[in-house]
Amino acid sequence: MAEDVMSIIEIAAPRERVWQALSDPAQVTQWMGALRFRAEAGHVFYLQPERARRLAGDVTDAIACRIEVLDRPRRLSFTWGLPDTFVDIRLTEISGGTHVRLVHSGWDRFEDRETEDVRGGMGRAWHAVALPALRAVAEG
Repeated sequence: MAEDVMSIIEIAAPRERVWQALSDPAQVTQWMGALRFRAEAGHVFYLQPERARRLAGDVTDAIACRIEVLDRPRRLSFTWGLPDTFVDIRLTEISGGTHVRLVHSGWDRFEDRETEDVRGGMGRAWHAVALPALRAVAEG
């Protein structure tokens, strides 16, 4: 059975500030490269991995995502691509800041061998790129 991708970080900013970085379209573009993001349940936005296209606002070959849950200032969840997997980001207040827990799930409908490389890449991308960028935006 394919395991979920999970990443946890702590951000030295209040939860409300981290929520702002998670939900404000301009800030989401900074840390996640999202195009056409709007903090509304059911809204479709795009993740464009190609930098030139992202800078041009071009969604050609981008990953379509749909916002499923907005629970200010605790939780943001969205689908990822087709067939959909799910990204769930939860914020918890801690002393000195915010605990951020991201789980990318839904891999169990695939064979392990089909998703092994993708899950590994997603784990590295969330842990080493996206969440540190979220921290930089929220703490900045």
